[in-house]
Amino acid sequence: MRIAILGATHWHVDLYYVPALQKAGAEIIAIHDPDAEALQRVCPALECPRYTDHQALLEAEAPDLVFAHAPHADMTALADDLIERGQPFHMEKPMGTHWPKVDALAVKAATNGVWTSVALVSRYYGLVEALREALNAGELGKPVHYYHSLFAGSPLRYKDWGVGWMLDPEIAGGGPLWNFGPHVVDLFLYLVDSQVTEVSCWTSHGIYGLEIEDIATIRLTGASGAIGLGEVSYTMPSSYERFFSLTTDRLHCGGTKMGQGAILFRDGAESVFEGPDSDTVYEAYVADTLRCFEAGAPARATVSDMARVLKVLDAARTSAKIGEPVTVRP
Repeated sequence: MRIAILGATHWHVDLYYVPALQKAGAEIIAIHDPDAEALQRVCPALECPRYTDHQALLEAEAPDLVFAHAPHADMTALADDLIERGQPFHMEKPMGTHWPKVDALAVKAATNGVWTSVALVSRYYGLVEALREALNAGELGKPVHYYHSLFAGSPLRYKDWGVGWMLDPEIAGGGPLWNFGPHVVDLFLYLVDSQVTEVSCWTSHGIYGLEIEDIATIRLTGASGAIGLGEVSYTMPSSYERFFSLTTDRLHCGGTKMGQGAILFRDGAESVFEGPDSDTVYEAYVADTLRCFEAGAPARATVSDMARVLKVLDAARTSAKIGEPVTVRP
């Protein structure tokens, strides 16, 4: 499969996507980034043409599938161009900074029959796959409470990585709310309740004093009455800290390990699970994306899924600004 990479200076490209694509046996035929100087530095092991104009790349190389990345505010226009061209693509989350524009893209992609995949990679964790299997089998029960946190290190690292735009809320959409929040919201919609009716959000700038928040706490109310609480931050001195918990009337599971553990049922039974964790989840996502595309099957997460997540995040951002809960309309 012939793959082109757009926006190669995104830190996930060299860290996750290139190794995963190579392991899956894909041929990376060209890479792109509008920053000509940075383009020469990134992905040094790749011996392929490099373009500063993504349109020139697409016309000259005609890739089967594009792995597309860009500053968040630029993602929507890039995705729109790919859809206009009928070019199948993967794109990093969040695909934009305002949900109505991404929602319009979802409609356009479906209308034009363009294959899409979005990197809502938390769906591939071993725990999440086990819970989704229980849901599909009618064994999950009625969700009551959901908690998901992801605490990361200093946001100043983004300057060191050459993506300082992550500190500008006009370009990034927000801080950890827009960076990690998509995973928190997506798993609530994927496992707990497909409709969020109310969102409350509180943020703090107390550590770094930047325009983006240091930490965001999100409270979600589902149409079923289930409550979700998410916390995302740049509060760790370094590295990451995660915790996940889901309680239903039939089971409970929780902990810091997303790749292995046990689901505890109220009748005393246990269901052991094992699968991708934080070290292997991108590899699992890329392999599955390629399989689905080659088979002509829908990706696990598409632009439509991303639009639903951004609708909730838009409400969370508004709630933090006005200091009140925000109702989310169907």
